[in-house]
Amino acid sequence: MRDMVVLLNLDDRACRSMARRLRAEHLYCKILPADAAAQDIAAQDALGILLAGAARGEAPDMPNLQQLLDCGLPVLAMGDAALTLVQLLGGSLGEKAPEPGVRQVRLDAEDPLTKGVESGERFLPACRCMTLPAALRPIAQTDGGVLGFRAGERPVYGLAFLPEPNDPDATQLLLHFCRDICGCTLWWSTQTFLERAREEIDRLCQDTDAVCALSGGVDSGVCALLGNLAIGHRLHCLLIDTGLLRKGEADEVMSTYRDTLGLNVTRINAAGEFLSALRGVTDSAEKERIIHRLLQEIIRREAGRMPGVTRLLQGTNYTDALDSPGLDMAGSDSPLLVVEPVRELFKDEIRRVGEELQLPPAVTGRQPFPGSGLALRILSDVTEERLDILRDADDIFRREIEESGQNKRLWQYFATLACDPLPGATGYVVTLRAVQVIDGNLAVASRLPYDLLERVTQAILTRLPAVHRVLYDFTPSQSYANIEWR
Repeated sequence: MRDMVVLLNLDDRACRSMARRLRAEHLYCKILPADAAAQDIAAQDALGILLAGAARGEAPDMPNLQQLLDCGLPVLAMGDAALTLVQLLGGSLGEKAPEPGVRQVRLDAEDPLTKGVESGERFLPACRCMTLPAALRPIAQTDGGVLGFRAGERPVYGLAFLPEPNDPDATQLLLHFCRDICGCTLWWSTQTFLERAREEIDRLCQDTDAVCALSGGVDSGVCALLGNLAIGHRLHCLLIDTGLLRKGEADEVMSTYRDTLGLNVTRINAAGEFLSALRGVTDSAEKERIIHRLLQEIIRREAGRMPGVTRLLQGTNYTDALDSPGLDMAGSDSPLLVVEPVRELFKDEIRRVGEELQLPPAVTGRQPFPGSGLALRILSDVTEERLDILRDADDIFRREIEESGQNKRLWQYFATLACDPLPGATGYVVTLRAVQVIDGNLAVASRLPYDLLERVTQAILTRLPAVHRVLYDFTPSQSYANIEWR
């Protein structure tokens, strides 16, 4: 059996938060969709199943739950998944608490799952207690009733609450389940990944050359360095300058990867092709489709000019794989075989691999940037003039953030550009965006110092006369797509 657990994604935020927490503790795990069947679990050959539910106090529909229990593997249902599990096992649900609140939770000090985890106060966004049949026994209780149970002597558990952010006790519960109950070992590490990735690239690219499209981001950068370690100069890196990159970014990529790190990098000037393809397009989804399709065409065209190239190294990370499982920069009809060295890793894990590979901090700490570049941040059709204005406004904002040290606590910070909506106006509105990620994909607007925002506003209005107004976006976000304007 594989030394891992699988997580069933009944709630995106909760599931990814738990997965990151397990990986940080050197426990390997893999996320499967909520409707995964018993055969999907069996195909993973895992040691246990973790059902990652939300915390809304509503039992989710899980038609495959009995099949999962019949697999015979240890099961831990967390959050609302516990409510569905208890009903399947003959229990019932009490009334949902009208409001979130802090509750005293008492844990069974003898059970392997909760042993050594202190009882105490927990904030419960939604509290719904359970009534247990005789076959189940309580392991977590509050004044209102049962919040957690075990199915007799079977390693099947339900906890109707979620790990709180930065809660070491909650991490201990997950560790107890994976390590003590499922039998997983703490083998997952950056060094282990590096060894596996290098071997995998070498195996898949044996006796052939490969291309890798560099974007300047940490995903493609780590992918390129792994490829270079495995097959050396048989890896041909392509920097496709779309004209949609940030100010000076293409030059920085060439300086870092070709001049400093010694990779085999060719710069392709394709700005004219992208501007022509985007002319008159205002819809963000259509922009992304056009850019993705054109990138595919250019990669195939350039690869076709290189004798012996049959592989494409692609920097798909784990979040990409979950959100866009069919993502393929080569295109489905391409003769290139796609190799995805970092597909198993979350962004923070890729950053740690980059540090291990001696990537400069400016690259490992680079904030996420959409694959469609600045086209996504122009809230109208894309023109050369608008790209130049946005590039300069974004550069002013980013420099001020970085010189003040604010970037160390931010996940993302950038500018967007829109046409001035006032009747008869011919200028532009710049909106500034800076967010901190709280947990999983939840992001909130950063409370930047007022004097910083004032300096940025004054600089933009002074240096870019076509900009008539500067705004700051306070909108919270539940996903990466919401952080960007799409």
